[in-house]
Amino acid sequence: MTHSLSRRLCWWHFGLFASAIAISLLLAWREMSHGGGEASVEQKEPWQFIADIALESCVPFLLLGAVSWWLIHRALLPIRHLTEAAEHIHEDNLHRRLPLPGTRDELDRLTSVLNDLTGRMETSFARVREFTLHASHELKTPLTILRSGFEQSLIRHDMSEPLREQIGNWMDEVERLNRIVSGLTLLTQADAGQVTLLTEEVALHDLMRDAASEAEILGQSQNLFVTTDIKASIHLQADRHRLRQLLLNLTDNAVKYNREGGYVRYVVRATPHHALLSVESGGHGIPPEELPSIFERFFRSSSARGSIQDGVGLGLSICQWIAQAHGGEITAASSPDHTVLTLRLPLRSHPPA
Repeated sequence: MTHSLSRRLCWWHFGLFASAIAISLLLAWREMSHGGGEASVEQKEPWQFIADIALESCVPFLLLGAVSWWLIHRALLPIRHLTEAAEHIHEDNLHRRLPLPGTRDELDRLTSVLNDLTGRMETSFARVREFTLHASHELKTPLTILRSGFEQSLIRHDMSEPLREQIGNWMDEVERLNRIVSGLTLLTQADAGQVTLLTEEVALHDLMRDAASEAEILGQSQNLFVTTDIKASIHLQADRHRLRQLLLNLTDNAVKYNREGGYVRYVVRATPHHALLSVESGGHGIPPEELPSIFERFFRSSSARGSIQDGVGLGLSICQWIAQAHGGEITAASSPDHTVLTLRLPLRSHPPA
C-alpha cells in the first residue's frame, strides 16, 4: 500500500487540533465545576475567568506545540537524510545511489527518480569520456602526418621566404593542436581513473631549482629576473614526473604572461603537516572575478586574450588534477604585477590511491 506524506501530516495535525479542543473543553468544564458551577463563575469577574482559563491552558498548549514540532521533524527526517546523501554525489562518484527511505510514499518515489537521473548522468559522462579519448587518439595520427609534411617542405631550397614563414606558422598551429590533444587525453584518462601515479621519494626543493633553471632559459628574451627562496628541504613519496609537469606548467605561465623585465620567484616552505611550493610572477595579473575559474578547462583570462604567447587553456587544469591526485590542492592569488600560485601537499608517506 502506498502512503502519502501529505495525508499523514494532515491526520497528525487533525489529531493535534482535536486534542487541543478536547483539552480546552476539559479545562473549561473543570473551571466551571471547581467552585460550584455557575455560581462560582458568577462570583468572578469575566476577565478573571478568562485569565484563569488562559493560565491553565499554557502547559497543555506548550505540550501540544512540542508534540507538533516532533511530528514534523520526524516526517521531514527522511528528506534531511536524502539531502545529505545527495550532497555527497558528484561527477567522480556517479555510480553511488541514494538509499531508499522505505516510507512507501512520495519520498520513495523521489529517491527512485533521482537514482534513475544519476544513472543516466553516469552513462552520459562515460560516453563523453569515451568519445573524447577516441577522438584524441584519432587526431594524433593526422597531426603527426601534417607536421612531418611541413618539416619536409621546409627542407626544400627553392621555397620562397614568405611561404617558408607561412609553413612555420602552420607548424606552430599543429604543435598547439598536439598540446590540446595530449592535454585532453590526459585529463580524460584521469577522469576515468586510468592514470596511475608512479610514486618514489622526491626532493621537492630540487624540483623547484630545476623549474627555476627552466624559467631562466625561457625568460631570457624578456629579461626576467628569476630567484629562489628555499626555506626547507622537503622529501616525500610522490610521482616525480607529474610534479615536474605541474611545476613546468606553472613556470610556462609565469614566463608567458609576464612583463618585460619582470620577475619570477620560487618559494619552498613547510608547515608541520604540509609542504608549500609557490611560483610568483609579475605581469598584468588576473582580475579577482576570474580567479575562481582559472582552473577550468579551456578558460582564458581576459588579461591573456590577445597575447602573442597563446596557450591552450589546459595547463592549470592539469596542475589541479596532479595536485588533487597527490592529496593536495593548488590555489591562486593575484593583484597588478603580482600573481602567485601555491601548491599545498600533505607530508605523508603515500599519496591517495
